[in-house]
Amino acid sequence: MRAFCDYHIHSSLSLDGISALMEQVRASRAAGVAKICFTEHIDLDMPGGDFKVDFAEYARQIAEARAAFPGMFIGIGLELGDTTGTRKRVVALSNVLPLDYKLLSRHLVGGIDPYDADAFFAHRTRAQAAQEYLEAVWRSVVSFPDYDALAHLGYVFKFVQGKGFPPLGRADAPDVLEAILRHLVQNGKALEVNTSRWNAFGEGMPGREILQRYRELGGELVTLGSDAHEAGKVAQGFPQAAEQLKDLGFPYLATFEARRLVMEKL
Repeated sequence: MRAFCDYHIHSSLSLDGISALMEQVRASRAAGVAKICFTEHIDLDMPGGDFKVDFAEYARQIAEARAAFPGMFIGIGLELGDTTGTRKRVVALSNVLPLDYKLLSRHLVGGIDPYDADAFFAHRTRAQAAQEYLEAVWRSVVSFPDYDALAHLGYVFKFVQGKGFPPLGRADAPDVLEAILRHLVQNGKALEVNTSRWNAFGEGMPGREILQRYRELGGELVTLGSDAHEAGKVAQGFPQAAEQLKDLGFPYLATFEARRLVMEKL
């Protein structure tokens, strides 16, 4: 079975996680995933409350999983939700544990999470939503002081895609999108291909045309992340996403161990 690297997995240690950490490890192994990294949520001042993790319990469960599966790389990471108002607190929390990986994400735009699609799009056109989202992502990638990769570029349309909303593309706020991609390339930051919608729509976040532009700009660092919150969704869409990446000229996946870049052949 082909080996993959899933660098965006949640467990029930995250507020929205469903399956236990050990269940996710077993599911990953069954799916043929050679390297995994948990990225439990740190997202503060969210409409439903803070997303935090019990760091001591997180470290304990990772140690237990590593002991149970000694031949498998099981990384410990965090998905760091950024806003200007919470940045300092999130950075402080990101340094509590020695991590393998820091994944930067942007969920809140104007204080609203696009997960609540009815509220988010109530007074925004699609074009306005794309512009505001990309401007928020730009502020995050240039201002957050320490991260390894940018998560799910295109998240703004994740929960409305297929309802008359095409996914984020190069025509959406092109100047801002171009600036984001150039910043990642010039600063050695990886771009995640998030496959949580692949089985439904045949594309990741970001989609092919944005990945192609990232490659044209000299981008080499891509990660694969299923964003699985429950067993059975780890590595979702990975075979198709891997073929797309190879077709676009990406021969390797970026992975991280103790915050050090390790390239794995696709």
